[in-house]
Amino acid sequence: MLHERMKKDDPMADPAGMRSMIRRIEELPTLPTVAVQALTLSMQDDADIGQLSRIMESDPVLTARILRLVNNVQTGLRSKVGTVNQAVALAGLTQVRCALLGVLIREYLPDVSQRVQAEFKSLWTHSLMTGIIARLLAKKTFPELQETAFVGGLLHDIGKVVIMDVFPDAALSIEEVRDEKRLSSEEAEQLVLGTTHCLAGKILAESWNLPNSLVDCIWMHHDKFYATNTASLNWEIRNIIALANSVARDLFCEQPCWLDMKTMSSTLLNALDLSQEDFAGIKQEAIREYEGKAAFFNLENDLDMIFHDVIQGANRKLSQLGLDLDSKNKTLSKLNSCLTLSRKLGIQLGTVRTRQELFSEVALAFKGFSSVPIGIFYAIDHQTHELEGIVWVDGGRRRKLLCFTNHDGEPVWEHEDQSLPAELRRVLANYKLRMLDTRTITPNACSPFTIYSFGDPETYFAELVISLQQDAQDQGGEVWTNFLQIAQMLRSTIENVMLLERLQAKQEDLALALWNNQQVNLQLIQAERLAAVGQLAAGAAHEINNPLAIISARAQLMECKEQDEKRRGELALISEQIERISKILTNLMDFARPCPPKLQSVDVHAVLDRVLELMNTGYRKHAINIRKNYDPQMIPIKADPNQLEQVFLNLSINAQHAMEASGGDLTVSTQMIREGRGILVKIQDQGVGISKDNLKKIFDPFFTTKEQGKGTGLGLSTSIGIVNNHFGKIEIESEVGKGTTFTVELPVDITALRPENSTSGPSCPLIMAVRPRILVVDDEEHIRRVLQEALENENMIVVTAENGREGLQRLAEGSFDLMLMDIKMPFVDGLTLLREVRRSGATLPVIAITGMASREEVEEAGKHGCKCLRKPFHIKSLLAEVQDRLRT
Repeated sequence: MLHERMKKDDPMADPAGMRSMIRRIEELPTLPTVAVQALTLSMQDDADIGQLSRIMESDPVLTARILRLVNNVQTGLRSKVGTVNQAVALAGLTQVRCALLGVLIREYLPDVSQRVQAEFKSLWTHSLMTGIIARLLAKKTFPELQETAFVGGLLHDIGKVVIMDVFPDAALSIEEVRDEKRLSSEEAEQLVLGTTHCLAGKILAESWNLPNSLVDCIWMHHDKFYATNTASLNWEIRNIIALANSVARDLFCEQPCWLDMKTMSSTLLNALDLSQEDFAGIKQEAIREYEGKAAFFNLENDLDMIFHDVIQGANRKLSQLGLDLDSKNKTLSKLNSCLTLSRKLGIQLGTVRTRQELFSEVALAFKGFSSVPIGIFYAIDHQTHELEGIVWVDGGRRRKLLCFTNHDGEPVWEHEDQSLPAELRRVLANYKLRMLDTRTITPNACSPFTIYSFGDPETYFAELVISLQQDAQDQGGEVWTNFLQIAQMLRSTIENVMLLERLQAKQEDLALALWNNQQVNLQLIQAERLAAVGQLAAGAAHEINNPLAIISARAQLMECKEQDEKRRGELALISEQIERISKILTNLMDFARPCPPKLQSVDVHAVLDRVLELMNTGYRKHAINIRKNYDPQMIPIKADPNQLEQVFLNLSINAQHAMEASGGDLTVSTQMIREGRGILVKIQDQGVGISKDNLKKIFDPFFTTKEQGKGTGLGLSTSIGIVNNHFGKIEIESEVGKGTTFTVELPVDITALRPENSTSGPSCPLIMAVRPRILVVDDEEHIRRVLQEALENENMIVVTAENGREGLQRLAEGSFDLMLMDIKMPFVDGLTLLREVRRSGATLPVIAITGMASREEVEEAGKHGCKCLRKPFHIKSLLAEVQDRLRT
């Protein structure tokens, strides 16, 4: 701009410039004392004409110039004037006053350069009109101030003369700066010079020793507050000069259109208590009076010519205003287009929920926006290292961007050629240089693009890259501000989208956690049900075992005594069925209270081979082919071989039942897993398969899909209990019509978790008697009778007791060679009885016969050297165990 270029050489750009202006004012010719006295006296309406003449005649130079000016001006005098007294007497005080002011202005103010002559002439035209209007306003409001008002109006802008003299270049640029920046003249002067003509005029007036009232008019005529402040000194004359100045500017079309001077004029009129009619009459009278006074100041007295020049100047200004308006309309059109883009984008972003929607809406908003032919908006997720965005070209064609960034943060494109302009590829490649500070959005230039970068150091980095056409760039800061607002909207939106994504992820995690919690609750419910079934099974087994043991023992005794082969066979059948019932009860007990595995080194392949050999006959019968796929790297594991054999046997039996109808291949495979820390055993059949509904219940106790008589429904439930005790798991895959695969996973070594327990008890030496004395302690009378009868048949002496307390009494009364007892008894149970026996130091052999004792109770009995048998028992096995213990 002009004023910015001038400030490089402008002396007013620093305090030294102001000092040079003051120094130049001090160098101006000082008004003679005679001139000051004459000017002061002429301002008085009741001035003594004789005294005024004598003062002026005391200065020959002033007298000569006054007479020459009065005689040269057409004042209506019939003859030439020879003395000042004649001039005053014939021409009148007003004409002489004008002549005196004209001499002062022309002789004592500096001559300006030719460059500002036009502005100089215009200034004094304005000043004379201001003085005339000021006098007329004073005449209407404060008549005693008429002449002071005229002089004040004439001299109010003398500071501009100083500026034209000292800084002619700055004087020419002030109006240009005023129009360019739409400022007042005083604001433009302050911007260009660092001071105003009001202050310069004040300094000059004070150096001439002018009256304070005139100094105030020169200094304060643009200050509306001081002009209308009735509490201040000389407010009347300041108000009059300020209003006259405004009216003169209005007459000569000097007021800038952007300044609200009507409001100021109304305020000043109200302060002077003048009506609009009075004001209009004063303006008309001022125009007539101007023509009579212009000649004293060497000014054009034909107002028509002046107004002609004013109209021409106004036309030039109107033409320039039209050009400016056209330019501003183009600017407004571009700005309106940008605002429309911002509004449209703001509306569209309000419904965005995903990143894909965000990128699509941005490209859609820029479609048809010709000021940005090429653009890109993208974001990099610091968590996933994913770069995603969209590119638009020529306002229509667009393509999505999607790639990952490497360890150095550089984009890794799937294809080398991404059909991107080379400039855009360069922008994407160098994005890390702009990641230093993304807390504030600052435009960066990368020709031909402008880049708005933003993000969060922990989560993301994003950029809006636009190629703005030159005509839009020329519109200035408002366009850039609008794009900055768009970038801010994009920042808010992408952060909202990422927050929504995190909330959705949290919601999904919560839903999964709730589902897992529901599954755990279902498992707990199932576990509680199984625990209840276990307790029920244990109780049922105990209640059933006692009568079943009695039936079994009686049947066996009867079979031993029976001579009829047919009846012996029938009794044997009864014993077999009792054995079957006993096996079911044993499975129930194993399910309800599974025994801990007795760990030892186990060859899994050997266990599988034993099971397959056991099942071989049935497999051949039903055309089932065995295929082994053993892992040669298999190593021995720590497990209970008997329990593993039971598991594999149950699974093999299930496979046989599934393939009995059509045969097929049974594939048994093994595999080392988890770097040698676990094994897998798969048993895969080609049978009928299991439906999805039944798969959910396949491990439930008593659930079976087999026909009646082929299964109890306890095999798989027992197997899963055994595998769980080995810290393993069983999985099943099945499809109806294609077959079923059971997968058993077991750890290689669980010694630390399941240490082996010693179940060996102390030796029980026995001093044999001729007829062994046996103590039988059981709360079931029928059991006592059966045992007594069986032992007496073997020539043994039997003493019975119906509970532990009675058993202790019998032991105290006599000696015995062996004791048979139950564990679960009233008053004193079997374990307490056994502990008392051992505490007494006796080495009496003890055999426990129980139907409901827990694993822990059996283990404790074993530690005391007690052999445990389960009810119902075989008479022959029991007698063999008794004989064995007696011999030992």
